[in-house]
Amino acid sequence: MNLGPFTRSAVRRPHALAGTAALLFLAFGAAACGAGAGPDVAAAPAESGTSAAAPGDTAPTGDSASTGDASAAGAGGSVPGADPAAAPTRPATGPTQWPQLTWYTAQQSGQKQNDPARIWRRTPAGKWQLVLSGRPGNGKVDSPLAVSPDGRRAAWVEASARRLVISGFDGTKQHVITTQGGWTCEPSWLDSRRVLYSLGRVDDWTLVAVNADGSGRKVLATHQAKCPAVSNGWIAQVADRTVSIRKEGGTTRSFTPRVPAGLVIGGVAAISGDGRTLVISTHTPTPGGCACGSRFRNYRVDAASGAATELVPLEGAWTKPTGHGEAIDAVILGDGGLVVQINADTPAGSAPDYRLVRYAANGRVLASAAVPAGQPWGGLLG
Repeated sequence: MNLGPFTRSAVRRPHALAGTAALLFLAFGAAACGAGAGPDVAAAPAESGTSAAAPGDTAPTGDSASTGDASAAGAGGSVPGADPAAAPTRPATGPTQWPQLTWYTAQQSGQKQNDPARIWRRTPAGKWQLVLSGRPGNGKVDSPLAVSPDGRRAAWVEASARRLVISGFDGTKQHVITTQGGWTCEPSWLDSRRVLYSLGRVDDWTLVAVNADGSGRKVLATHQAKCPAVSNGWIAQVADRTVSIRKEGGTTRSFTPRVPAGLVIGGVAAISGDGRTLVISTHTPTPGGCACGSRFRNYRVDAASGAATELVPLEGAWTKPTGHGEAIDAVILGDGGLVVQINADTPAGSAPDYRLVRYAANGRVLASAAVPAGQPWGGLLG
Protein backbone atom coordinates (compact mmCIF):
# COMPACT_ATOMS: atom_id res chain seq x y z
CA MET A 1 0.00 0.00 0.00
CA ASN A 2 1.56 3.22 -1.08
CA LEU A 3 0.45 6.32 0.74
CA GLY A 4 1.70 8.44 -2.14
CA PRO A 5 1.43 8.71 -5.92
CA PHE A 6 2.70 5.23 -6.74
CA THR A 7 0.10 2.62 -5.92
CA ARG A 8 0.17 -1.13 -6.13
CA SER A 9 -1.29 -4.13 -4.41
CA ALA A 10 0.61 -6.18 -1.92
CA VAL A 11 0.72 -9.73 -3.08
CA ARG A 12 1.92 -12.54 -0.91
CA ARG A 13 2.14 -16.22 -1.65
CA PRO A 14 -1.42 -17.32 -0.83
CA HIS A 15 -1.88 -19.80 1.99
CA ALA A 16 -4.74 -21.79 3.42
CA LEU A 17 -5.41 -21.60 7.16
CA ALA A 18 -7.34 -23.94 9.39
CA GLY A 19 -7.90 -23.87 13.14
CA THR A 20 -4.79 -24.06 15.28
CA ALA A 21 -2.75 -24.98 12.22
CA ALA A 22 -2.94 -21.31 11.32
CA LEU A 23 -1.06 -20.39 14.48
CA LEU A 24 1.73 -22.78 13.58
CA PHE A 25 1.84 -21.25 10.12
CA LEU A 26 2.52 -17.80 11.52
CA ALA A 27 5.51 -19.04 13.48
CA PHE A 28 6.99 -21.52 11.01
CA GLY A 29 5.01 -22.10 7.83
CA ALA A 30 5.65 -18.85 5.97
CA ALA A 31 9.39 -19.30 6.34
CA ALA A 32 9.45 -23.03 5.77
CA CYS A 33 8.10 -23.48 2.25
CA GLY A 34 6.82 -20.73 -0.01
CA ALA A 35 4.17 -17.11 0.43
CA GLY A 36 -4.54 -6.94 -1.97
CA ALA A 37 -5.58 -4.20 -2.58
CA GLY A 38 -6.47 -1.69 -5.16
CA PRO A 39 -5.74 1.65 -6.70
CA ASP A 40 -7.26 3.93 -4.10
CA VAL A 41 -4.84 6.30 -2.38
CA ALA A 42 -5.14 8.41 0.74
CA ALA A 43 -2.41 9.83 2.91
CA ALA A 44 -2.15 8.13 6.27
CA PRO A 45 -2.23 10.44 9.26
CA ALA A 46 1.27 11.32 10.41
CA GLU A 47 2.41 10.57 13.93
CA SER A 48 5.32 12.06 15.74
CA GLY A 49 7.16 9.91 13.26
CA THR A 50 10.69 8.74 13.58
CA SER A 51 13.00 8.96 10.60
CA ALA A 52 15.88 6.58 10.20
CA ALA A 53 18.20 5.67 7.41
CA ALA A 54 17.52 2.18 6.18
CA PRO A 55 20.36 -0.06 7.37
CA GLY A 56 22.32 -1.68 4.59
CA ASP A 57 21.84 1.12 2.05
CA THR A 58 25.04 2.29 0.47
CA ALA A 59 25.61 5.03 -2.03
CA PRO A 60 27.69 4.23 -5.10
CA THR A 61 28.35 7.31 -7.21
CA GLY A 62 26.60 10.33 -8.67
CA ASP A 63 23.09 11.37 -7.74
CA SER A 64 22.26 8.06 -6.08
CA ALA A 65 24.65 8.95 -3.29
CA SER A 66 22.02 11.32 -1.94
CA THR A 67 19.21 8.78 -2.12
CA GLY A 68 20.79 5.90 -0.23
CA ASP A 69 20.71 3.62 -3.27
CA ALA A 70 23.08 0.73 -3.74
CA SER A 71 23.67 0.17 -7.42
CA ALA A 72 24.56 -3.19 -8.85
CA ALA A 73 25.38 -4.19 -12.38
CA GLY A 74 23.35 -6.73 -14.31
CA ALA A 75 22.60 -7.86 -17.82
CA GLY A 76 19.21 -7.58 -19.43
CA GLY A 77 16.48 -10.21 -19.36
CA SER A 78 16.17 -13.32 -21.47
CA VAL A 79 12.97 -12.69 -23.45
CA PRO A 80 12.13 -8.97 -23.68
CA GLY A 81 8.43 -8.21 -23.47
CA ALA A 82 6.40 -5.26 -24.64
CA ASP A 83 6.56 -2.23 -22.38
CA PRO A 84 3.24 -1.43 -20.68
CA ALA A 85 1.49 1.83 -21.34
CA ALA A 86 2.57 4.45 -18.82
CA ALA A 87 -0.12 5.04 -16.23
CA PRO A 88 -1.03 8.74 -16.19
CA THR A 89 -1.01 8.85 -12.39
CA ARG A 90 2.49 7.36 -12.22
CA PRO A 91 5.12 9.69 -13.64
CA ALA A 92 8.25 7.94 -14.86
CA THR A 93 11.19 7.93 -12.49
CA GLY A 94 14.85 8.34 -13.37
CA PRO A 95 17.03 5.30 -14.03
CA THR A 96 18.08 4.92 -10.38
CA GLN A 97 15.44 7.07 -8.71
CA TRP A 98 13.24 5.34 -6.17
CA PRO A 99 9.50 6.03 -6.02
CA GLN A 100 7.90 6.64 -2.67
CA LEU A 101 7.47 3.20 -1.09
CA THR A 102 5.34 2.05 1.82
CA TRP A 103 6.18 -0.85 4.09
CA TYR A 104 4.03 -2.72 6.58
CA THR A 105 5.64 -4.22 9.72
CA ALA A 106 3.67 -6.89 11.54
CA GLN A 107 2.67 -6.68 15.17
CA GLN A 108 4.78 -8.56 17.72
CA SER A 109 3.37 -10.13 20.85
CA GLY A 110 5.39 -11.88 23.50
CA GLN A 111 7.18 -11.59 26.82
CA LYS A 112 10.11 -9.62 25.44
CA GLN A 113 8.36 -7.52 22.83
CA ASN A 114 4.85 -6.19 22.39
CA ASP A 115 5.25 -3.88 19.42
CA PRO A 116 2.28 -2.59 17.41
CA ALA A 117 1.82 -3.03 13.70
CA ARG A 118 3.41 -0.16 11.81
CA ILE A 119 3.33 1.51 8.42
CA TRP A 120 6.49 3.17 7.15
CA ARG A 121 7.11 5.48 4.20
CA ARG A 122 10.48 5.51 2.42
CA THR A 123 11.37 8.95 1.14
CA PRO A 124 13.47 9.59 -1.97
CA ALA A 125 16.30 10.47 0.43
CA GLY A 126 16.38 6.85 1.59
CA LYS A 127 14.82 7.40 5.02
CA TRP A 128 12.08 5.22 6.53
CA GLN A 129 9.54 7.40 8.31
CA LEU A 130 6.91 5.97 10.67
CA VAL A 131 3.50 7.24 9.57
CA LEU A 132 1.01 4.98 11.37
CA SER A 133 0.85 2.38 14.12
CA GLY A 134 -1.98 0.31 15.54
CA ARG A 135 -3.04 -3.00 17.05
CA PRO A 136 -5.63 -4.56 14.74
CA GLY A 137 -6.47 -8.06 15.89
CA ASN A 138 -5.01 -7.52 19.36
CA GLY A 139 -3.12 -10.81 19.27
CA LYS A 140 -6.00 -12.89 17.87
CA VAL A 141 -4.81 -12.87 14.24
CA ASP A 142 -4.56 -16.38 12.75
CA SER A 143 -3.47 -15.20 9.30
CA PRO A 144 -1.08 -12.61 7.91
CA LEU A 145 -2.72 -9.23 8.38
CA ALA A 146 -4.06 -7.68 5.17
CA VAL A 147 -3.93 -3.87 5.19
CA SER A 148 -6.13 -1.77 2.90
CA PRO A 149 -4.48 0.38 0.22
CA ASP A 150 -5.33 3.62 2.03
CA GLY A 151 -3.86 2.35 5.29
CA ARG A 152 -7.07 2.85 7.23
CA ARG A 153 -8.28 -0.73 7.66
CA ALA A 154 -7.05 -4.27 8.23
CA ALA A 155 -8.54 -7.73 7.68
CA TRP A 156 -7.57 -11.06 9.18
CA VAL A 157 -8.83 -14.57 9.89
CA GLU A 158 -9.54 -15.89 13.37
CA ALA A 159 -9.63 -19.56 12.43
CA SER A 160 -10.35 -20.79 15.94
CA ALA A 161 -13.44 -18.55 16.07
CA ARG A 162 -14.39 -19.40 12.46
CA ARG A 163 -14.61 -15.83 11.32
CA LEU A 164 -13.12 -13.10 9.15
CA VAL A 165 -12.66 -9.76 10.93
CA ILE A 166 -12.34 -6.33 9.29
CA SER A 167 -11.49 -3.29 11.41
CA GLY A 168 -9.79 0.08 11.46
CA PHE A 169 -6.01 -0.09 11.58
CA ASP A 170 -6.24 0.90 15.25
CA GLY A 171 -8.44 -2.16 15.92
CA THR A 172 -11.70 -0.27 16.36
CA LYS A 173 -14.95 -0.52 14.36
CA GLN A 174 -14.75 -4.27 13.88
CA HIS A 175 -17.01 -6.11 11.46
CA VAL A 176 -17.26 -9.90 11.67
CA ILE A 177 -18.08 -12.30 8.83
CA THR A 178 -18.62 -15.95 9.69
CA THR A 179 -16.43 -18.32 7.67
CA GLN A 180 -18.35 -21.50 8.56
CA GLY A 181 -15.23 -23.24 9.88
CA GLY A 182 -12.95 -25.46 7.89
CA TRP A 183 -10.18 -24.08 5.72
CA THR A 184 -9.83 -20.41 4.81
CA CYS A 185 -7.36 -18.61 2.52
CA GLU A 186 -5.64 -15.43 3.61
CA PRO A 187 -7.82 -12.35 2.98
CA SER A 188 -6.79 -9.68 0.45
CA TRP A 189 -8.05 -6.21 -0.43
CA LEU A 190 -9.52 -5.69 -3.90
CA ASP A 191 -9.55 -1.95 -3.13
CA SER A 192 -9.79 0.12 0.05
CA ARG A 193 -13.43 -0.82 0.56
CA ARG A 194 -13.68 -4.44 -0.53
CA VAL A 195 -12.10 -7.67 0.75
CA LEU A 196 -11.63 -11.01 -0.99
CA TYR A 197 -11.54 -14.21 1.03
CA SER A 198 -11.89 -17.91 0.22
CA LEU A 199 -13.66 -20.84 1.83
CA GLY A 200 -13.45 -24.58 1.29
CA ARG A 201 -10.41 -26.80 0.98
CA VAL A 202 -7.42 -27.42 -1.24
CA ASP A 203 -8.48 -27.96 -4.88
CA ASP A 204 -12.02 -26.73 -4.14
CA TRP A 205 -12.06 -23.09 -3.07
CA THR A 206 -14.99 -20.66 -3.21
CA LEU A 207 -13.93 -17.02 -3.69
CA VAL A 208 -16.08 -14.44 -1.88
CA ALA A 209 -15.93 -10.63 -1.90
CA VAL A 210 -17.42 -8.45 0.83
CA ASN A 211 -17.51 -4.76 1.72
CA ALA A 212 -15.39 -3.52 4.61
CA ASP A 213 -18.54 -3.06 6.72
CA GLY A 214 -19.58 -6.70 6.17
CA SER A 215 -22.27 -5.92 3.59
CA GLY A 216 -22.39 -6.73 -0.12
CA ARG A 217 -21.24 -10.35 0.13
CA LYS A 218 -20.83 -11.87 -3.33
CA VAL A 219 -19.55 -15.28 -4.50
CA LEU A 220 -17.14 -14.67 -7.39
CA ALA A 221 -16.03 -18.20 -8.27
CA THR A 222 -16.30 -21.79 -7.09
CA HIS A 223 -14.21 -24.95 -7.42
CA GLN A 224 -10.91 -23.06 -7.62
CA ALA A 225 -7.76 -25.16 -7.32
CA LYS A 226 -5.61 -22.76 -5.26
CA CYS A 227 -5.83 -19.75 -3.00
CA PRO A 228 -5.79 -16.54 -5.09
CA ALA A 229 -3.34 -13.64 -5.14
CA VAL A 230 -4.63 -10.07 -5.51
CA SER A 231 -2.99 -7.00 -7.05
CA ASN A 232 -4.50 -3.69 -8.18
CA GLY A 233 -7.98 -5.23 -8.06
CA TRP A 234 -6.91 -8.20 -10.20
CA ILE A 235 -7.45 -11.72 -8.87
CA ALA A 236 -4.76 -14.15 -10.01
CA GLN A 237 -4.39 -17.89 -9.82
CA VAL A 238 -1.50 -19.97 -11.07
CA ALA A 239 -0.88 -23.48 -12.29
CA ASP A 240 2.56 -24.91 -12.98
CA ARG A 241 2.85 -23.16 -16.36
CA THR A 242 -0.17 -20.84 -16.66
CA VAL A 243 -1.59 -17.73 -15.01
CA SER A 244 -5.26 -16.70 -14.93
CA ILE A 245 -6.38 -13.18 -13.99
CA ARG A 246 -9.76 -11.51 -13.66
CA LYS A 247 -11.46 -8.49 -12.10
CA GLU A 248 -14.32 -8.92 -9.66
CA GLY A 249 -16.97 -8.34 -12.32
CA GLY A 250 -14.99 -9.45 -15.36
CA THR A 251 -14.15 -12.58 -17.30
CA THR A 252 -11.07 -14.70 -16.74
CA ARG A 253 -8.03 -14.35 -19.02
CA SER A 254 -5.45 -17.12 -19.05
CA PHE A 255 -2.00 -17.09 -20.63
CA THR A 256 1.25 -19.05 -20.59
CA PRO A 257 4.37 -17.05 -19.71
CA ARG A 258 7.27 -17.97 -21.97
CA VAL A 259 9.64 -19.07 -19.23
CA PRO A 260 12.21 -21.85 -19.70
CA ALA A 261 11.10 -25.46 -19.59
CA GLY A 262 11.64 -27.14 -16.25
CA LEU A 263 10.41 -24.17 -14.22
CA VAL A 264 7.06 -24.02 -12.44
CA ILE A 265 5.23 -20.82 -11.53
CA GLY A 266 5.15 -20.28 -7.79
CA GLY A 267 3.34 -16.99 -7.39
CA VAL A 268 2.31 -13.59 -8.74
CA ALA A 269 4.10 -10.68 -7.06
CA ALA A 270 2.30 -7.85 -8.89
CA ILE A 271 -0.12 -7.00 -11.71
CA SER A 272 -0.25 -3.57 -13.33
CA GLY A 273 -3.50 -1.64 -13.14
CA ASP A 274 -4.27 -2.29 -16.81
CA GLY A 275 -3.56 -6.02 -16.43
CA ARG A 276 -0.88 -5.96 -19.14
CA THR A 277 2.23 -6.54 -17.02
CA LEU A 278 2.89 -9.06 -14.27
CA VAL A 279 5.80 -9.96 -12.03
CA ILE A 280 5.96 -13.69 -11.28
CA SER A 281 8.25 -16.01 -9.38
CA THR A 282 9.21 -19.43 -10.72
CA HIS A 283 11.34 -22.20 -9.31
CA THR A 284 12.81 -25.54 -10.17
CA PRO A 285 10.59 -28.32 -8.82
CA THR A 286 11.87 -30.49 -5.99
CA PRO A 287 10.56 -33.72 -4.45
CA GLY A 288 7.66 -33.10 -2.10
CA GLY A 289 6.94 -29.67 -3.55
CA CYS A 290 9.09 -27.73 -1.07
CA ALA A 291 11.17 -24.94 -2.58
CA CYS A 292 13.87 -25.23 0.09
CA GLY A 293 16.37 -26.61 -2.45
CA SER A 294 15.01 -24.82 -5.49
CA ARG A 295 16.49 -22.07 -7.60
CA PHE A 296 14.10 -19.15 -7.83
CA ARG A 297 13.91 -17.17 -11.07
CA ASN A 298 11.73 -14.06 -11.32
CA TYR A 299 10.22 -12.58 -14.48
CA ARG A 300 8.44 -9.53 -15.81
CA VAL A 301 5.72 -10.88 -18.12
CA ASP A 302 3.62 -9.31 -20.88
CA ALA A 303 0.13 -10.77 -20.47
CA ALA A 304 -0.83 -10.31 -24.13
CA SER A 305 2.09 -12.17 -25.68
CA GLY A 306 3.46 -14.19 -22.76
CA ALA A 307 6.93 -12.70 -23.40
CA ALA A 308 9.03 -12.91 -20.24
CA THR A 309 12.04 -10.84 -19.19
CA GLU A 310 14.13 -12.43 -16.45
CA LEU A 311 15.01 -10.18 -13.50
CA VAL A 312 18.73 -10.45 -12.86
CA PRO A 313 19.56 -11.81 -9.37
CA LEU A 314 21.10 -9.23 -7.06
CA GLU A 315 23.39 -11.75 -5.37
CA GLY A 316 25.35 -14.70 -6.71
CA ALA A 317 23.83 -17.05 -4.14
CA TRP A 318 20.43 -16.53 -5.73
CA THR A 319 21.60 -18.23 -8.92
CA LYS A 320 22.09 -21.52 -7.09
CA PRO A 321 19.42 -24.06 -6.03
CA THR A 322 19.44 -23.05 -2.37
CA GLY A 323 16.05 -21.39 -2.05
CA HIS A 324 17.21 -17.76 -2.16
CA GLY A 325 15.73 -14.90 -4.12
CA GLU A 326 11.96 -15.33 -4.44
CA ALA A 327 9.96 -12.26 -5.54
CA ILE A 328 7.27 -11.70 -2.89
CA ASP A 329 5.79 -8.29 -3.75
CA ALA A 330 6.50 -5.70 -6.44
CA VAL A 331 5.69 -2.20 -7.64
CA ILE A 332 5.29 -1.77 -11.42
CA LEU A 333 6.35 1.77 -12.35
CA GLY A 334 5.02 3.94 -15.14
CA ASP A 335 8.33 3.79 -17.07
CA GLY A 336 8.24 -0.02 -17.17
CA GLY A 337 10.72 -0.35 -14.31
CA LEU A 338 10.09 -2.26 -11.11
CA VAL A 339 10.74 -2.29 -7.40
CA VAL A 340 10.68 -5.89 -6.19
CA GLN A 341 10.64 -7.22 -2.64
CA ILE A 342 12.94 -10.24 -2.57
CA ASN A 343 13.28 -12.79 0.22
CA ALA A 344 17.03 -13.30 0.37
CA ASP A 345 16.74 -16.00 3.02
CA THR A 346 16.03 -19.64 2.23
CA PRO A 347 12.52 -21.07 2.76
CA ALA A 348 13.99 -23.22 5.54
CA GLY A 349 15.13 -20.15 7.48
CA SER A 350 13.53 -19.09 10.73
CA ALA A 351 12.60 -15.63 9.41
CA PRO A 352 12.68 -13.78 6.08
CA ASP A 353 15.55 -11.54 5.01
CA TYR A 354 13.99 -9.02 2.66
CA ARG A 355 15.73 -6.72 0.16
CA LEU A 356 14.17 -4.16 -2.15
CA VAL A 357 15.61 -4.22 -5.66
CA ARG A 358 15.10 -1.48 -8.27
CA TYR A 359 14.99 -2.97 -11.79
CA ALA A 360 15.06 -1.40 -15.24
CA ALA A 361 12.39 -2.47 -17.73
CA ASN A 362 14.89 -4.89 -19.32
CA GLY A 363 15.46 -6.73 -16.03
CA ARG A 364 18.79 -5.13 -15.20
CA VAL A 365 19.51 -4.31 -11.54
CA LEU A 366 19.76 -0.58 -10.92
CA ALA A 367 19.93 -0.38 -7.12
CA SER A 368 18.96 -2.12 -3.90
CA ALA A 369 17.84 -0.99 -0.47
CA ALA A 370 17.18 -2.40 2.99
CA VAL A 371 13.78 -2.53 4.66
CA PRO A 372 12.96 -1.06 8.10
CA ALA A 373 14.78 -2.82 10.91
CA GLY A 374 12.88 -4.67 13.61
CA GLN A 375 10.10 -7.19 13.22
CA PRO A 376 11.12 -9.37 10.22
CA TRP A 377 7.59 -10.11 9.04
CA GLY A 378 6.45 -7.36 6.74
CA GLY A 379 6.05 -6.33 3.14
CA LEU A 380 5.57 -3.74 0.46
CA LEU A 381 2.09 -2.35 0.37
CA GLY A 382 0.29 -0.76 -2.54
